[in-house]
Amino acid sequence: MSQPPSHNRRIIELRKHPRIFTPSGALFSLKRLTSPAQSEEHTEGEGTLIELSLGGCRLLSDIPLEIGERYNLILQVTKKSCPILVEAAVVRWTKDSTYGLKFTSLQSIHESHLRELLLDIRHPPF
Repeated sequence: MSQPPSHNRRIIELRKHPRIFTPSGALFSLKRLTSPAQSEEHTEGEGTLIELSLGGCRLLSDIPLEIGERYNLILQVTKKSCPILVEAAVVRWTKDSTYGLKFTSLQSIHESHLRELLLDIRHPPF
């Protein structure tokens, strides 16, 4: 029995929230959440925000992040938008200088701003 041609295959999206490519110039800053035992190991930095969804983001940074680490994030997606404050995000995957983070704590006001921002990016006003 032969396999169907690859152009007929479907890709199944397993993500709960679809990713949106961010406009060029989208930036983030981060600060590692530490326990008192780790207080001497602060990690802070910044980089480029590549993709964004309601549940997380993909970042590009020279700061080495490790899977399982938790961070506070400030996302500045456009010059006109308010910064989005993410109280906690956990690193889910890494590849070279690219990182996938899942948002684990986001105040409702910032979640609302994020929803609006994602709609604006997806459907920019004319």
